[in-house]
Amino acid sequence: MFGSSPTVRRILGACMVSLFTLLGSISIDLRDCIKEWRNTEAALQAFSSCTDIIAIEFIQFLQDQRTFCCWERMNLTRRQTRLLKNMRLFCDKAQDLYVENCTDTTEISCICEILIDKIILKFEAIAEIDFRNWLSMIILEILDKFFDLNEDLNTMKVNQGWVDVLSLHILVRAKEEIFRANDSSPTSSADLRSLEMETRTMLHYALYTSDTLYNCWMDSYNLSSDMTKYNNIYFLMSSLNHSLYGHNEPVVGGLASLYECFYREGYKKLSNKSKDIVSTLSLKVTLLTVSCLIYPIVLVSFKQMTEWIQNYAQNLKERTEDLKKERHLAEDLLHQMLPKSVAKQLRKNKHVEAESYNQVTIFFSDVVGFTSISASCTPLQVVEMLNNLYVCFDTRIESYNVYKVETIGDAYMVVSGLPERSVHKHADEIAKMSLDLVAAVRQVIIPHMPSERLQLRAGIHTGPCVAGVVGYKMPRYCLFGDTVNTASRMESTSLPQKIHISSATYQVLIIDNAYEIEPRGEIEVKVM
Repeated sequence: MFGSSPTVRRILGACMVSLFTLLGSISIDLRDCIKEWRNTEAALQAFSSCTDIIAIEFIQFLQDQRTFCCWERMNLTRRQTRLLKNMRLFCDKAQDLYVENCTDTTEISCICEILIDKIILKFEAIAEIDFRNWLSMIILEILDKFFDLNEDLNTMKVNQGWVDVLSLHILVRAKEEIFRANDSSPTSSADLRSLEMETRTMLHYALYTSDTLYNCWMDSYNLSSDMTKYNNIYFLMSSLNHSLYGHNEPVVGGLASLYECFYREGYKKLSNKSKDIVSTLSLKVTLLTVSCLIYPIVLVSFKQMTEWIQNYAQNLKERTEDLKKERHLAEDLLHQMLPKSVAKQLRKNKHVEAESYNQVTIFFSDVVGFTSISASCTPLQVVEMLNNLYVCFDTRIESYNVYKVETIGDAYMVVSGLPERSVHKHADEIAKMSLDLVAAVRQVIIPHMPSERLQLRAGIHTGPCVAGVVGYKMPRYCLFGDTVNTASRMESTSLPQKIHISSATYQVLIIDNAYEIEPRGEIEVKVM
C-alpha cells in the first residue's frame, strides 16, 4: 500500500511501533488506574459500610449501657427486659438515622436482629459474672466478628487505600479497651501496663499510618495534650493511666469527637480520591480514543502525502531524464558546431578569445564535376546526394584527431592541430584522413545516376593561422590567415582522386617517410 520505498516503510514502521507503544503504555496505565480506583472504591465502601456503621453504633450503645448506674439494683429478669427494650429502641432509631448509608432499611433490621440474637444467647451468663464485664465480653465478640485486624492488614498489602479502614477499626477497638479499663479494675499493675502498652501500640500504628486520623487527633484539644514531641515527631505519653485509663470525662468525650472527625474527613478523603481517579481515568480514556482516531487519520494522510511525493518524484525523475536527454542533444549539436573546449567556455558564459596557432594543417575538398551533376537533377536530389556524401565523410573523420570546420556546397573543410595543439601529428592525421576520404567517396552512390561514381579533388596545406568564434545568434568557429587560402588553392588546382599538398606539408610528412609522394612540378596558383 505504501510502495516499495525503504524510507516510506521505515517511517510507516516507526509510526506503527509508536502507536503500539502508546496503546501499550496507555493500556498499562489504564489498568493500574482502574485497579487503584477499584481499591479506593472498596476502601470507601468498607469505610462507609452499613454493617460496620451499625456495628460501631451498637458497640457505642452497649458501652453506654455498661455505664448505666442502676443495673446492680435490678434482678436478672428486669435486666434482660430492660436491655432488650433498649436494644429495640436503638434499632428503631437506627433505621431513621443511618438510612443514608443503608439504602435498604431491611438491611439495618437484619443487622440489628443478628446482634440482638447474639446477646440473647448470652443472657444465661449474666448471673454468673458481673453485668458490666458481661457487656464487655459481648462487645469484644462483636469486635472480633466485624473488625478483624489481621484481615485488614492482609488487605492493606494489596490495597493502600485500606489504611483508613484499618485505622478506623483500630480506633474502635482501642476505644473499647480504654472504656473497659475505666469500668473495671485490673487485677494487677502489670495487667494495667500490658493493656496500656497494647492500646498505645495500636494507636501509634493507626496515627502514623493514617494522616487523616493524625490530623483529627492533633485538632482535638482533649487528646493532643496526651502527646509528647521528640525530634519533631509526636508520640503518645508513656503513662496513660492518668488520662486515658483514668476516669477522665474530657478524654472520653475527645474519643467520641475523634471518631466523628475521622469518619467525616476519612470519608471525604476517600470520596475525593475516587472522584479524582475517575476524572483521570476519563481523561486517559478520552486521550486513548482521540489517539486511536488521530493515528488512522495521520496514517491515511501520510499515505496520501507519500503517494503525492512519489508521483511528484517520479514526474521529476522523468522530467530530469528528459532534460538530460535534451541537454545531451544540445551539447552534441553544440559540439558538432563548435569544438568541445570552446563550447564548454560558451556554456559558462565566458568570452572566447581568438587564438593564434603556429602550425596547423588544413584540408579542403570538393566534388569533381559537381556543377554538371547538379544541373542534371532536382534540388532535392542534390541535397540527398550531398547528405549521403557528408554522412560518409563525418563518419570517417571521427577516427582521426581532426575538427570539421564547415561545408559550403560541395566543399568540405577539415583542420588538425587546433583547438588542441599538436606539433607534428596534425599533418599526419590530415594525410591519413585524406586518403580515407578519397577512397570512401567512390562508395557514395548518386541516386539519379546509379552507374556513375563521385570523384574527389583534395588539397592540404600546413602553416600558421588564427581561430576564434564569430557571431552571436549563430556563432561559428572560423579560421583566418594565408594558410586557409593556400589550402583552398591546393584543392582548386588538384586533380580528380588526387591529394594536392603544399611544400610546407611535404616538409612535415617527409620526416616519417610513411607516404608515397609524387612531385607535380610547377602550377600557377592564384594569389589573393
